[in-house]
Amino acid sequence: MGDDEKRKAFLKGFEEGLKAAWREIGSLTTRGYSSTELMVMAKSKMAVLYRDVEAMESRLVEEEGIPVVGGGEMPTRKDIGRRGAYLVREPKAERVFELFAELLRDEARGLCITRIHPDDARTRYPLGDAGFIWLSKSAGKKGEDMAVAEPTALVDIASAIAEFAADGGNAAVLLEGLEYLISQNGFASTMRFLQKVNEKIVLNDSYLLISANPAAMKEQEYRLLAKEVAGEI
Repeated sequence: MGDDEKRKAFLKGFEEGLKAAWREIGSLTTRGYSSTELMVMAKSKMAVLYRDVEAMESRLVEEEGIPVVGGGEMPTRKDIGRRGAYLVREPKAERVFELFAELLRDEARGLCITRIHPDDARTRYPLGDAGFIWLSKSAGKKGEDMAVAEPTALVDIASAIAEFAADGGNAAVLLEGLEYLISQNGFASTMRFLQKVNEKIVLNDSYLLISANPAAMKEQEYRLLAKEVAGEI
């Protein structure tokens, strides 16, 4: 199969995927969902679709060496594109802070939820006036622009994120300590927490960056998480 045929086949599959996604959303309108719920479902469905398309495109480029869409050589690094939630694959939380700082430089409003003490995070990275929620079982000393939350207080953490995102949109939320939350709450509860937070992020045109180490999680659990976000970085 020549290059042109491969591009046409890819685009045809993309078109069929779009049609299938919208047919599914259309079928939900007869099931009593509100307009807000339908909007969240539509955006989530499209985010998953685009993520799958990007993954397929990368695989074709790697295996065949052919740029599927457009011309020239495909970039190997995929950074943040549209608004939504992203898994930042890394063994240790470093790049997630760098990406977060980039969003802040683009004038996004910042909120960090992390096991790293805010004073240490501010020393390592240019985080400006971003607010912090420190995940800790010991309240300790509170600092400026900092709250303390126990890792099991998922409802309170989700509410804080929702309120922050809703306060004008254009929010950038960093979540570091995913594996810690899973160890304290179980995967199912953490998954529901992330689904709820992701909806608020999407509705309020904001970003959620989640530091995640696939090697520290069960493969099936990581794959389930990946299906809920706009992309992996």
